[in-house]
Amino acid sequence: MTVDINGAGTGSQQSGWQASRRSVLSSIGAAAGIGLFSGTGQAQTGAGLSGAGALYLVTTGAGQSNGNGNGTEYLVLDGSGSVAFSTGGTADEAFQYAFDNVPDSGGPVVASADTFRFGGPATMGDNTALTGQQGTRFVVSQTGTAEDPAPSESQSNPLPAGHDLVRVRGDNVAVTGIEFDADGTQLNNQAIQADQCDGVYIARNRTVNGFQMALSFTRCTGVTVEHNEVVNPNWYGITSRAAPTGSDRDLRQSSDVVIAGNRVVGVKFNNIAPYNVANFAVIGNVTVDGGHSLIACSPAQRGTIVGNVCRDLTEFAPDPGGEAGIEIEYKETHLREEVAGTPRARSSDITISGNQVDNCPVGILARTVPADADNTDARSAERPYSFTITGNTVSNASAAGIRLRSGNAGVVATNTVRNAGTAVDIDEEFTADIEQGLNVTR
Repeated sequence: MTVDINGAGTGSQQSGWQASRRSVLSSIGAAAGIGLFSGTGQAQTGAGLSGAGALYLVTTGAGQSNGNGNGTEYLVLDGSGSVAFSTGGTADEAFQYAFDNVPDSGGPVVASADTFRFGGPATMGDNTALTGQQGTRFVVSQTGTAEDPAPSESQSNPLPAGHDLVRVRGDNVAVTGIEFDADGTQLNNQAIQADQCDGVYIARNRTVNGFQMALSFTRCTGVTVEHNEVVNPNWYGITSRAAPTGSDRDLRQSSDVVIAGNRVVGVKFNNIAPYNVANFAVIGNVTVDGGHSLIACSPAQRGTIVGNVCRDLTEFAPDPGGEAGIEIEYKETHLREEVAGTPRARSSDITISGNQVDNCPVGILARTVPADADNTDARSAERPYSFTITGNTVSNASAAGIRLRSGNAGVVATNTVRNAGTAVDIDEEFTADIEQGLNVTR
């Protein structure tokens, strides 16, 4: 790799990256009312953004073959348009340079409308905004193979394994406007993985062609995941778990979380899984074609699941009682040692309202799943409590529209259930103080 702090050699880089530089920086300048570049792409005297040194554009050099598989060199341009860094390696080197050089006060890193092939993850620090253009694409490289402990019928072990693309390890960070391509890798990776952060914004991205977990956050506070499209990940779509499972990051509690307006389709386990999350809202998402419950909180406290569309669940290795469009759960295998036996181990104060659930074996489910399936005492001792299930419409639930296998101090009212095996199925042995009223069966 080479570093050119003086911008030497920029004259030899022709139309490809210059056009990217001109279009991206000019659009930023236009938004600020400043003309950064002339029609020929030359920097105008005295033109620039206040604090332009904090801006980095990562782009590709036209026709610079370097053996990295896509025939392009990766360049980092600073706010003046000079080449601050170039590499004949992989795109993560260029993005890491940009992330590392964002000042403490913060700044944007803009990815041009190109394909970037990564050889490993790039890690973002504090006060950084990564944004793509229409056509920006980040691609994973396969790192080997691994055994999936629960392969689907269409999978044969070992499966291709990859790496994370973007790791967020700082506060006040945003990732927007990028297509993340797993290139068929299925294990040990995420498109975006945020850990131990305060203030994370993930929006208007798209993930395709794999990932074990597509969009993941752990040990975070103040997380917003909105208006993303997640297509065909392996295990989870949007989740507070982390790959690889069982790692130090996995199943760590997050709080103050909003998951809104996303579309998540084609998932082996849960499409949206706020596990070990407190103070959360799951609002206005579309979840389609999952293998476990499409939206599942397991466990979670003080949250709302409102106005979502959940449809077409085909069960994959279901837990006792079946899987559902929406689920409130206590599951012993989802607990770390520091959570087990505390109030954070149980789901409580959850409101499920105004959702549309169609073509799932169970529409809405509350249950307890102990590690030992024969431990029926856990269904009384560790049940979800203080939950509200109102105003939902459940259609075509072959087993049950609403099923409570365990639960305490719940309300099930004003729901509409159409074409269900059983409209409301409440196990009286393992539930207590459940209020019912004005549910309608069609």
